[in-house]
Amino acid sequence: MASPSPARPQRTPDEVEDIILRKILLVALTPPANPSPAVAYLELTAAELLSESRPLLALLETAERLLIDRLSLPDPTGRISTIRDAAVRARLADSIAHLRGLILSYARIVVGNPDTFPSPPNAPHPAAELLVFLLADAADSLDPTPAPGSPPPPGFIDELLGITDYETVEPAMVELYERLRQSVEKESALGDFQRPLRVLRRLVAIPNCAKALVNHPKWIPKNQIMLIGEGRVMELSSVLGAFFHVSAIRDREFASKPDVGQQCSEASSRRPADLLSSFTTIKSVMNGLYDGLKDVFLILLKNLDTREKVLEYIAELINKNAARSGMQVDPLKCASSGMFVNLSAVMLRLCEPFLDNMESKKDKIDVNYLFCNHRIDFKDLTAINASSEEVSSLIESRNKEHAQNNISGEDRFVESQEATSSGKSSTTSILSKGGTLARCSKKENFSFICECFFMTARVLNLGLMKALSDFKHIAQQHTRYEDDLESNRAMRDRGGGSPQLDQDIKRLEKMVEMLSQEKLCYEAQILRDDFLNFVIMFMSSSSYIKNPYLRAKMVEVLNCWTPQRSGMSSTASLFEGHQLCLDYLVRNLLKLYVDIEFTGSHTQFFDKFNIRHNIAELLEYLWDVPSHRNAWRHIAKEEEKGVYLNFLNFLINDSIYLLDESLNKILELKEIEAEMTNTVEWERRPSQEREERLRVFHQWENVVRFDMKLANEDVGMLAFTSEQIPAPFLIPEMVERVASMLNYFLLQLAGPQRKSLTVKDPEKYEFKPKQLLKQIATIYVHISRGDKDGIFPAAISKDGRSYNDQLFTSAANILWKIGGDPRIIQEFVQLASKVKSAAAEALDAEAVLGDIPDEFLDPIQYTLMKDPVILPSSKVTIDRPVIIRHLLSDSTDPFNRSHLTQDMLIPNTELKAQIEEFVRSQQSRKRSAAESEIGESDGVTGMTM
Repeated sequence: MASPSPARPQRTPDEVEDIILRKILLVALTPPANPSPAVAYLELTAAELLSESRPLLALLETAERLLIDRLSLPDPTGRISTIRDAAVRARLADSIAHLRGLILSYARIVVGNPDTFPSPPNAPHPAAELLVFLLADAADSLDPTPAPGSPPPPGFIDELLGITDYETVEPAMVELYERLRQSVEKESALGDFQRPLRVLRRLVAIPNCAKALVNHPKWIPKNQIMLIGEGRVMELSSVLGAFFHVSAIRDREFASKPDVGQQCSEASSRRPADLLSSFTTIKSVMNGLYDGLKDVFLILLKNLDTREKVLEYIAELINKNAARSGMQVDPLKCASSGMFVNLSAVMLRLCEPFLDNMESKKDKIDVNYLFCNHRIDFKDLTAINASSEEVSSLIESRNKEHAQNNISGEDRFVESQEATSSGKSSTTSILSKGGTLARCSKKENFSFICECFFMTARVLNLGLMKALSDFKHIAQQHTRYEDDLESNRAMRDRGGGSPQLDQDIKRLEKMVEMLSQEKLCYEAQILRDDFLNFVIMFMSSSSYIKNPYLRAKMVEVLNCWTPQRSGMSSTASLFEGHQLCLDYLVRNLLKLYVDIEFTGSHTQFFDKFNIRHNIAELLEYLWDVPSHRNAWRHIAKEEEKGVYLNFLNFLINDSIYLLDESLNKILELKEIEAEMTNTVEWERRPSQEREERLRVFHQWENVVRFDMKLANEDVGMLAFTSEQIPAPFLIPEMVERVASMLNYFLLQLAGPQRKSLTVKDPEKYEFKPKQLLKQIATIYVHISRGDKDGIFPAAISKDGRSYNDQLFTSAANILWKIGGDPRIIQEFVQLASKVKSAAAEALDAEAVLGDIPDEFLDPIQYTLMKDPVILPSSKVTIDRPVIIRHLLSDSTDPFNRSHLTQDMLIPNTELKAQIEEFVRSQQSRKRSAAESEIGESDGVTGMTM
């Protein structure tokens, strides 16, 4: 009987799993008894497992580590170097290379045609597995989430996609790019978009993949059956559109995660430092997005096989989103603001190389592109540095030049050009001012610099500038809702609560929170130093931006970012720590305040008040910042008779007009109020007449409210500037003008007619007579304090329209009653005494001069001239302070409207000498007469005695 065979040792499940996994991975964790080139001994991995007190077994929990370590080993061909037989080594190297090629070839087939071989049910698409490889290969330690898998072996991606023909790669890339698009389509600025962006950057660096991208069906999506417009399709469906959609700016229609607005809002509710940290993070990641997309574009643009497709893509984005420049934008038809802000940033980065050295590259920028390019239509757009008339003139002159140069054989030339062009429109049609059709028959030859420059200009209009306009409207909405919420809460607190009121408060609270978050989103992405630099330098640069309304829009945006308007202390650093802002902001605001007087529009008179209101609000904030106040004082001293004098003149003009208009309208409102109070007579009137009177009443209510608000701002600015900068108020050209203004205001507020201005609800109209009177008295005192030469009292007394000594007494009494500053009132009374004395002296001086010859009188003021000058065009002689005061508002000769500036005035030295001699002779004659009277009086007295 045969002896039984020995029983096979029973293996544990761990040992079985170890054997199977080692065979699959072709690895060993202990030194193999019979080494095999196919099996890698992972010596370092084994040492790590022992140090961690783990068994030297290939188990599920260590499988990924073993795989990564196996793939991280050098190329297998390195192991055959230990074989001594050269022939065997060469044979193995050839076999391995052949096998490597087979693996890559079949990998391309499987990725491009996943149905070629059978696969398990619900198996992922091979392109998805390839994308996992790519994402893992592009992983970074700062990524917000871990890599989704293991990276490919070194060189695998480049060989898989690069070293082959395009037709083999293209099918694989169609699915890969679509999945890459899907990986970022719902990511916000705080989402995980960096890895896919690095993958995109890696792929376009491979020529085959770059070509596959621009030939992708979703490079420029066609024939999309969607309930959205083509502009939105470009953002939501194109491969690059998904990357441009990544933004901090909230998209209400197609939201992304995480919600940037919510996270910023949570930070703002904690500490300003937290909000600033959030902003810094967002700016950092957005700059990473901009730089990454710039690199992608740059690689594609440098490749002659892909450049034209890139320019076509940008043009399609612009053309299909042209409606973004309108006042109302349908969010389902146009791409989001976030996308176009991103595109703006990327285009500006593409422009950097030639904008920094504009002088050497400017000849590359051909203005003919505006009329002859085949990509974008510019003809209906607003010109920044030209009026519509200048644009029409340019087109007309081009048409005439074209007609002269092509008077014969034009049709044949055009036909030949059309026949030889490669699909590009070399005969683009343009319309002249009269509608005449003209052609650009010059063969198209625009450089990339030229195309990039004009495309960037258009993108900025649709992107950054539109986003700033949207931000301004959001900020205004936010302010209105906050005001309504405060009013409703106050009503509830006064005991006027109701279920409806509670619902309104909850609704308003939600709206305020939503708009607050949207503001934060915009601020996080578009509030950068570069933009502030642009605004500061260009808002006063009429030589670059002639359209004053465009420059005025810049001030509106800045206003939204002041701390008191934005509600965030973090924005203070923009105004209080930005060096260019400290050096130029006040100066340029003052200049724009002056420039806006003449806009060239038929509505310029009313437009200027809206614009100056925004400037005044910003100036008022800057005055409270010591560094800006010092800059303001320096400007006033440096340009006392330049832009600052113009600013002061227009400020005074506006104050007089606004207060006068407001007070007159208040009287008219009171009249209509009285009519409505008499209900019997009111009801007897025809309904049409009542409706018309009510319409006028409400219209004037709005006018008074607006005008009084601006008047309060202007008077307030006069009050705080006169305290520290009194000198400009006292120069000969201004002192009498200032005195007349103050006297007029004082007469309205403290004169006999002041009671007629009493209305039921003055706050409703922003009418604050007590505050105004205090401010007027303060301005008097501030100027008087700076009056070292004692000329102010005389100027006040010369105003024959409004001044009388009883007016000052009445004003002082009112000030005591309403609780004015005692020190101000005392100095005001002292000034009144000086004015009374000056008035008496003026009467004496007038009596001394007697009848003044007409040729010595100013032709406008009819006062004795002190410094006569001749106007070069009309040859009229006028007093210098009088004409200079006129020129501050109007640069024309008042007698014939010809152009006139201060430096054109001709001193009339001969007449001045005659006037001075006349004054001396009159004074001498008066003294002689007085001495004679004294002598006769003495003689009479002596005889009597």
